[in-house]
Amino acid sequence: MVKKTGIQVDKKEIDQVLAYIEDYWPKLVRVHKKDHKTLIGLPDPYIIPAESDVFQEQYYWDTYPVVRALINHPKYSQLAIGMVDNLLYLVERFGIIPNGSRFYFLSRSQPPLLSSLVWIVYQKTKDKKWFARAASLLEEEYNGVWMGKVHLRNFRNVYRGLSRYYDINAVNVLAEAESGWDLTARFMGRCMDFLPIDLNSLLYLYEVDLAKAYEELGDIKKKEKFYEKARVRNQVITELMWDEKTGYFYDYDFVNREKSHLVTIAGVFPLNVGIASAKQAERVVSVIQKDLQEKYGIVQSVRFVENFQWDWPNGWAPMQLRTIEGLMRYGYNRLAKRIVLKWLSLNIEIFKETGNLWEKYDVVHGKIGVPDRYPTPYGFAWTNAAFVILVRVLNFLEKDATEGATPVWLVRRLGWL
Repeated sequence: MVKKTGIQVDKKEIDQVLAYIEDYWPKLVRVHKKDHKTLIGLPDPYIIPAESDVFQEQYYWDTYPVVRALINHPKYSQLAIGMVDNLLYLVERFGIIPNGSRFYFLSRSQPPLLSSLVWIVYQKTKDKKWFARAASLLEEEYNGVWMGKVHLRNFRNVYRGLSRYYDINAVNVLAEAESGWDLTARFMGRCMDFLPIDLNSLLYLYEVDLAKAYEELGDIKKKEKFYEKARVRNQVITELMWDEKTGYFYDYDFVNREKSHLVTIAGVFPLNVGIASAKQAERVVSVIQKDLQEKYGIVQSVRFVENFQWDWPNGWAPMQLRTIEGLMRYGYNRLAKRIVLKWLSLNIEIFKETGNLWEKYDVVHGKIGVPDRYPTPYGFAWTNAAFVILVRVLNFLEKDATEGATPVWLVRRLGWL
């Protein structure tokens, strides 16, 4: 039994949930090698988000936690690698990784995580030939999609080298869908007017990852090029998105030339990717503790006038993971452990009540997540994956919760070296 400030997590109950997850993976595996109606054929099997008929395609950002959870799995490691190969195939075929593997999703993408996925696979396989091809396709996605300036195609790089979310139809609500936060009051219905802090943090990580990739491949010129791009992006992010008065990172409204000042969990991404200084991190942690830490985990945002499923009172597994690992990156292990325990205990309690894990949770009231566009589905892949990852993190923190201590496997997985 682990107990911390009233939070209890029973090891036997953790094992019960892990057994449920292990038995659940086969229900989520799909094989669609050929195009069929709106479904894009993919060369390798993949994990869908949920058993529901609504989700039968591979989704871009859902792939990340699943691959991390399964990359060293004795049975599913090759499946994880194949899911990354599927994303590379989509870049090669269409020049973009769509929201999901449907033809009607080709108008938009999802938060860019391909660089992290490429490194996860390379660290596993050490296949340099594969890595060289993957790095080339990664750079193609970076340049063509996220740094694209072609109006009505990939028109995302819009202000001082920073990018926004977009959709070929140039409709704000569809750009919001590309953000993954569908729906949210975060962008005030004007998603395309904002440079999102999470997106540009991930693009900073792309630039660092590409620099490291070309260093590994012996291309020093490209290595220096991408390190310089990362340096410049870091500088612009700090200038436009950091608020010294409140001590937090915000989305930037480039149309009206002002920060949004809506506190959301997206502001933790600069910690997760290493943009924040130690002093900035300390102040961000204060905001997390005061405004975003709730009884059962980290909430998506402060309470807005109008809230959707990606806002208060919901918490989502990938954002718990980003927050916890961002805290650990800057040495805030005690707070990280507290959040791990809150989240796992909530997952376990709802599992005991319902027999399932769920897509999202109400971390304010300790319930299944508040629905929005569709009923909250159960057996959700990224919740399952995050549970597996966070149990590993908890095991480390139980053995060495010293402030600043970080497990080597986590450092390597996230590219912090």
